[in-house]
Amino acid sequence: MSIRARPRRQVLRDGLGLAVPVAVLLAAQGGQASPLAATPLSEARSVVLSPPLCKADAFPLVAFVDALRVELAGRGLYCCALANPGDGMPTAASLHVRVEIVPCAADANRVQVSAYSPADSRTVERQVSLADVVQPARPRALALAVAELIRSLGQGLRGESSETSAVLSQASAAPPPSRMEAARPNALSIHVEAEARSLPTRQTTMWGGRARFTGHRRMLHADLDLGADYARAGSELGDVLLLSASAGFGLGPRFTIRNVILDLGPRAELGWAWIRGEPAFAEVRSGSGSDWISSIGFRVSIEAPAQVKIRPSLTLESGGIVRGVKAEVNGQPVAGMTGYYLVAALGIAVSL
Repeated sequence: MSIRARPRRQVLRDGLGLAVPVAVLLAAQGGQASPLAATPLSEARSVVLSPPLCKADAFPLVAFVDALRVELAGRGLYCCALANPGDGMPTAASLHVRVEIVPCAADANRVQVSAYSPADSRTVERQVSLADVVQPARPRALALAVAELIRSLGQGLRGESSETSAVLSQASAAPPPSRMEAARPNALSIHVEAEARSLPTRQTTMWGGRARFTGHRRMLHADLDLGADYARAGSELGDVLLLSASAGFGLGPRFTIRNVILDLGPRAELGWAWIRGEPAFAEVRSGSGSDWISSIGFRVSIEAPAQVKIRPSLTLESGGIVRGVKAEVNGQPVAGMTGYYLVAALGIAVSL
């Protein structure tokens, strides 16, 4: 087996013969630029933002613009020039981003966003739901959704319209919807409830009402309530009336699970009770009396839907009577407040 070296001239001649068709092929491909390379988004240098026409105090415009500026910094886009309703259309060197709250309400949790490229009149629109995002994380979640919308415009997606959850936009501060989330950072609500209080030890059921004032900050809540209860127990010799008025204080964690607000924690109650007998016969002697009452229990309160200012509520409580009263007829217990108790209440909660 022998190996012969090729002459240098022949090598050069063969190399030039191969380079010519390759150059022609590259020139032909260069004349057909890809749509992504020629997309007008690469020519844009700034973003013009139209803020919501709906004047809702809940929309964090300043925080949203700051977060969007950070998201677009790596793409070489200047953010953001604010547009007035009467301004004309932006130039080809800019992108027009419009944000609107739907519906226009103080507690709205849905935002319609659109990105428009004047160079080729392309628009991409999406509706972003912020229902499952806690309030402090909403500006960044919305900024991530708008940045993704601008990226979609650069890829040439024409006229897309879809509903996007801000949780799926990889907002790091927002947990999944199935997990417990903190309620609004600072708020005050009033509850008006009709309650039934059962005292099995004395076979007594009391009916009444209660007004509760709840203040909550992030994941903590504190309650102050005022209420009154009434019960009537009968016997062969007459009836016994039991009245009570009390004030309670509760403290504990507050969560939102999807659209449900959950308050739970211990509660202490202090009040005054009155007992009076109403004899069925004139010869029966009756008596009356009053004394302090107190109790300690654990309460769970549920409200839904969380985004509505006026919403129904359900409260359940159980505990024990620390200091109570009782009524007897001929030495037999008829009514009273002793032992353990169970409370169920239905009402309306109003956020202020």
